[in-house]
Amino acid sequence: MSETTGRFPQLFGGLALLSLALVVSAWLGGRALERFRQADNTITVTGSARKSITADFATWRSQVSVESETQQEAYQLLRGATEEVRTYLVEEQKLAPEAFTLGAIQTQALPEYLPNGAQSGRTRAYRLSQGFEVRLVDVHRVAELAQSSMELLNRGLNFESFAPEYLYTQLSDLRVEMLAAATEDARQRAEQILKSAGSQLGPVRSVRTGVFQITRPHSTEVSDYGMYDTSTIDKDITAVLSLTFGM
Repeated sequence: MSETTGRFPQLFGGLALLSLALVVSAWLGGRALERFRQADNTITVTGSARKSITADFATWRSQVSVESETQQEAYQLLRGATEEVRTYLVEEQKLAPEAFTLGAIQTQALPEYLPNGAQSGRTRAYRLSQGFEVRLVDVHRVAELAQSSMELLNRGLNFESFAPEYLYTQLSDLRVEMLAAATEDARQRAEQILKSAGSQLGPVRSVRTGVFQITRPHSTEVSDYGMYDTSTIDKDITAVLSLTFGM
């Protein structure tokens, strides 16, 4: 009898611990389910903002080239051609000397070809090129220079003008403004959606910032890596982001 009586307290104790464990497990499971439902109770929307901007800095590159049978002769010809371009820019176009720089002289050996089209192994001539780079905040002046400089071709110079690049130097400040506008756009979209569903917008749970697209005006071009079109003075900048709100 005493042996049976001794076993009952152990049995009751084990049942009590088991019951307590089940209660705790049920409570923890309920809390986990509650947290899961709360985390899933969200809405994700995309916001965007677009603004027209005007380039405030421009660069324009060009080069003049000469050819001769020897490098020495080619170099002398290049010096004369370079001086003619410099005179054109400074004296005729009234460009300040500090507004442009000269690049390194490029030298290219031109091979001699046989009648059958194969190279003979000898050098026919040497081509030397001198590059110029103009940098101005007056972007319209750069556009004019790029167009008028083709007059140098009529003077017998082997002159090549490249397309100007128009830049906007205040992008770092503008990005903050654009992201704020895109965030507000996303918030308004979410509020409209939830209002029609009879729900209220909660706090922001996460933000995913997209890339910036700087394009020609009214362009529909986009890139996964972002765009920066430098071909026009006037541009559009677009910011896109994705916001997740609680409900």
